[in-house]
Amino acid sequence: MPRRLRRTLGLRIAVVLAGLSAAASAAFSQAPSLAPTRTALTALEPCLGSDSKELKQLRQGLVWGWNNPKHDPPAPGHEIAPPPAVYVASLRRDAKACAFALQLKPGEERDKVIRAVRNDVVLKIADCRKFGMGRGVPVRVSTLRGPKTENGWAVFYRWNCASSFQPAELRVPQLTSPALLDLPPGEYSFRAEFKAAGAKPESAGPATVIVGGLQTTVVELPIP
Repeated sequence: MPRRLRRTLGLRIAVVLAGLSAAASAAFSQAPSLAPTRTALTALEPCLGSDSKELKQLRQGLVWGWNNPKHDPPAPGHEIAPPPAVYVASLRRDAKACAFALQLKPGEERDKVIRAVRNDVVLKIADCRKFGMGRGVPVRVSTLRGPKTENGWAVFYRWNCASSFQPAELRVPQLTSPALLDLPPGEYSFRAEFKAAGAKPESAGPATVIVGGLQTTVVELPIP
């Protein structure tokens, strides 16, 4: 085969292989199981900016993987699994906060909501870098009367945001101590209450806690 023809064929093969690689990479990035994650991250762009360094980093960790900076398709059996449903729900909550902020007039309150969203993304990045793909962080909540734990208290929590945008407070199914749950990385407010028959209700907290960065987050609520 003439040298010029071999060179031409070699170039054509290289172009085809490059196209196949790009197509495979694009197909992976559009994996249906990751669609909710991608959609939620894209919805944060109006607040954080399409060129946001934080958003790019979180997208890298959740969609492509930290060890895949070139966005190459993974080897069979090594595809990235989607984050837990509770994690994706927290990204959707951030997107709702973002949409809410954009409806506010420019000013301090709007900035507070956007800062809360950005802070949530930053906390998620740090935990994702340390522990890998997005996870639900094990949280243990105890109620303490002095140095001793006290059982039977109902625990409530909510994601911390600006006062103008506060998600609904949720109750942990278990009573203390400890009450156990998994939460996506973020900043939360915890409190507890106890109602005994014929007695005045008691409360413990609230306490602001950063969830993430450690294998398990321990929350201790002192009873006044």
